[in-house]
Formats: sequence, structure tokens, C-alpha cells
Amino acid sequence: MPHESESGRPKRKFLKWIWALAVILIVGSMVLFWSGDIVLFPQKQTSTVLVLDDCDDDFRTPPFEDSVIAFGPNGKFSRIATNLNLCQTVGGGRSLSVSGDGRFLVVCENVGKHLTAYDTQTGKRLWIVDGEFTSATVGPNGIVYAIISSGTIYGDRTVVIDEGGHITKSGSAAGFDIALDAERDVLWLVGKYIKKCDLDLNVLREIDPIKWCAVSVDINPDGSIWAAERKHPDVAQSTNRILNISPGGLIRKSVYLEWSPMCLRVDRSDGSVWVTGIGVTKPITGRILNAIERRTGTLPIGKRLRDFLTRSRVWYRTHKYDSGGKLLHKINEGGHSIDIQSSDGSVWLAGKDRIYRYSREGTKLARLGGVSAGQKYVVVVPEGKAEAGNPPDVR
Repeated sequence: MPHESESGRPKRKFLKWIWALAVILIVGSMVLFWSGDIVLFPQKQTSTVLVLDDCDDDFRTPPFEDSVIAFGPNGKFSRIATNLNLCQTVGGGRSLSVSGDGRFLVVCENVGKHLTAYDTQTGKRLWIVDGEFTSATVGPNGIVYAIISSGTIYGDRTVVIDEGGHITKSGSAAGFDIALDAERDVLWLVGKYIKKCDLDLNVLREIDPIKWCAVSVDINPDGSIWAAERKHPDVAQSTNRILNISPGGLIRKSVYLEWSPMCLRVDRSDGSVWVTGIGVTKPITGRILNAIERRTGTLPIGKRLRDFLTRSRVWYRTHKYDSGGKLLHKINEGGHSIDIQSSDGSVWLAGKDRIYRYSREGTKLARLGGVSAGQKYVVVVPEGKAEAGNPPDVR
């Protein structure tokens, strides 16, 4: 048997220590990764980011576990509101909004049938209004403009709520999503139609370019809007696109997409627009199986194999366009909603099971865990405003 030299033993011992250290680092990284409270690709974060997480698929049986999570500067992680009850929707409307001064946020519970305001720093409930709210936005004076759906994706009516949580106005104009142009004192509502209203909820303009549903809207610096329209397989001539509509209601630009847009936001600094959404691809194996079974009848291949062969693939996309609709950047991540950090034009995406941050040039800056794989709504608290602390759970 060959004899190991004395000089070889320290070398082997050293390699064992290196191997052990590598295993510890790998396992430790996996534990941190799956714990969720970690930032990968760290980049200085100057804003608090709020996420409304539809993390409980069962919206019929209590306890309900949907919540608002705050990712604060310096890695702070807290839950602002818990025990919420919401379910999936057809797009990333403003189910979560924050006031311009960052003092409070409002949450729409489409199943719990509440619109609730919470203090951003403490999580204290400020007021609650009953109703099946789907979208809400906060004016600079703390006034809330909100859509009540009454069971329809197109909305039933819009209401105005004062700082004390009292409905002061109600109008028949409605939609799926709502945006406030505070500079011009008008509201834009999108859904089955696109409507422009004054702050007393009187309809100023209405256009009807939508075949199924527009699911997201945001304001351009010039007073025009961008709106996201989704295609429905059973609605003829419906399509996936984003539209730029003038203050007078004219369609200035249509950008057609090969995937389904869920949410868009405009960068007020230059009028560029970010849009995020999903695509679904049916596998070729499923099409082949269908072709064979049209000739042979149903094959006895078992449920698991059939599901594997026919399961559709869901993929995610985010695009950025300039103010004229020219494509600037493509990102192979995305999901249900999006928001822009105004200080640097970076964008926050509510992805499948992570929150992502990208620079205005499309470079990945951060990835946050601690969220579910359900639908999520992301909002950036204005910088220099109220910062979410570590409040107790709100019942």
C-alpha cells in the first residue's frame, strides 16, 4: 500500500476545511434565501416599498392571511396590516395606494368588502368603509377617490371619501382602475370604457375603444394617459396593447403586445412608460397529443403524464417605452403590478414570488423575498415621507 507523505497530510486537511467552509456557505445562503428576508443584488434603497400580498388562495374559509408588507430602507421588514381578504383580479389596478405625504395607505378588499386606511408608520387603522372596492387613489389633500364594483369587473360607481372616512360624493362613472391628475383636477377611469371626470364625478369625456377590459391607467406629464387593454379568448377583436390617449380623448398611439399587460406606470420625469404582465404558451406536446387522440380516441396514459404533456407554460415580461411608444428595454421578469421610484426612475415589479427592482436602463438592482406566489400590488412610498416601522399585527 502506498504510504502518504507527511507533507501531503496538511494539504488534504486544508482541502477538507475548504470543502466544509463551502458547504456551510452554500447551505447558509439557501437558508437565508428561503427565509425571504433577504435582498439579493443589493442596491441602496432610499424608499419604503409596500406590497399587498394575496397570499391565501382560500378566500372563503377563515382565518384569512392576506397582508400588507413594508420593505423599508436598511433592510427593515414589517407587516402593516394582516387578516385581509382578497382574491385574484384581471389586472393590477390600484388595490393599494399611499397618500402623497406618505402618512397613510388605503387597501381595497374585494372579498372582505372594505376600503381601509392605515397609518403607514404604526399600522393603526384610521378608518374603514364597507363596500366591494377594487381601486382607489389618494389626492394631495388626503381625499380618496375609489371604485365600488358590486361584483362586476367594470365597476358600478365611484365615490369620494374625506379624511375621516366618510363618503361625501357618489357618481355613476366607474371602471376597473382609476388615476388622479392632480394638476388638472380630473380623474381617469378605465374598464369597459375610458372616462374622464371632474372631481365631483361628472363625466367630461367618454370613449369606447375597449373590446373587453382595460385594467390599468396612469397619467402622462402632458395630461394624456396610458391605458393597458387585455385580450380575452372569448371576446372578438379584444387585444393586448397599451394606448396613449390625449386629454381630449383621441387615441394617439397603440402599442400591441405578444403578452397580456396587467399594469403600467408612467415616469413623470420624461413621459416614458413601464408595463408588466404575463404570457401563456401551450406546449407542442399537448397539441401533438390532441392531434393523435382525434384519430385514436383518449389514450390510457394516466393523469400525471397527461398534465405534464398538456400543462401551459406561464411566462412574465416587462417592457419600457419612450413617450412616443418606442420600445426601450425588455425584461424577462414581471407579474401583476409595478411602480416607479421617482428619485432615480427605477422600477419595482411584483413578480411571481419575489419583488424585483430594476434601474431605468433595465439593470437588475435588487430582489426581495418574503412574499407569496399569489397576486401582489406594489407601491413606493414617496421618498423623504413617512417610513413604515415595525407595527404589531393589525386585526
